[in-house]
Amino acid sequence: MEATHSFLTPDDVDKIETEVRTAALPALSVLVAQRADGTPVGWIGTDGHRVEALFVDPSAHGRGVGSALLAAATVGTARVELDVNEQNPGAVGFYERLGFVRTGRSERDGRGRPFPLLHLRRDRLPEPSDPAPSTTALLLGYVDFYRDRVLDKYAALPEAERTASRLPSGWSPAELLHHLRCMERRWLEWGFVDADLPDPWADHVDGRWALPSGVGADDVAAALAAQGRRTREIAESVGPGAAGVPSGRWAGAPPATIERTLLHVVQEYARHLGHLDVVVELATGSTGE
Repeated sequence: MEATHSFLTPDDVDKIETEVRTAALPALSVLVAQRADGTPVGWIGTDGHRVEALFVDPSAHGRGVGSALLAAATVGTARVELDVNEQNPGAVGFYERLGFVRTGRSERDGRGRPFPLLHLRRDRLPEPSDPAPSTTALLLGYVDFYRDRVLDKYAALPEAERTASRLPSGWSPAELLHHLRCMERRWLEWGFVDADLPDPWADHVDGRWALPSGVGADDVAAALAAQGRRTREIAESVGPGAAGVPSGRWAGAPPATIERTLLHVVQEYARHLGHLDVVVELATGSTGE
């Protein structure tokens, strides 16, 4: 396959080919599309929910190869992110037709080269008809979707609203995010793998949610995103039907399977995202998914 973009010099093509062979391919999950005779016509490289590379041979342009690769590589993924060179309007249009929206722009690429990048993202609620390689993958897709929506709703709040309360129960959005982070940590780290956590109930003080001293409104969002990566790491490290190890989380009951554990996490997120929806509407007037 050959890169034919007009903005690439022969030297650029050589450098990109070297980067792909030595750095990208070994580090990414790769899917290849090929003809019946085995000739490759396209490939996609992903790292979690990020698409890091998608190439289709010019001879196969317009035949659905790129969209098929993207669909296959992101099955069950609620959020997909990628960067595309702004000088490549064909690629930008391709992704936007598939529902991606622009979330930002950088003047240079990750290696400092003068390639202006558009940052694109697509969010979608998993559908019952979506194919999924396993029940674990299906449930992770729902957990990721709800977590991402919580983070987006939180980011849309004015800064003062993040630590204020609009409800008689008195909780703030920042406290809700901290609770969700601790909830995931309790079920997956403490419960499922019996990690030694000195403070599994760090979100509760005197029977209500609270932020630890020194934890700010921005800290809770970053911590929740990081906890999500840890949840996926744990869930993907075990096979179907795997049970957790005995731990204090189970209070003497048999440990739950990974599927049952994730289903409970989905329930927690669905409930609390609804709470946050109400607060965001009261604070900003905005509604919607």
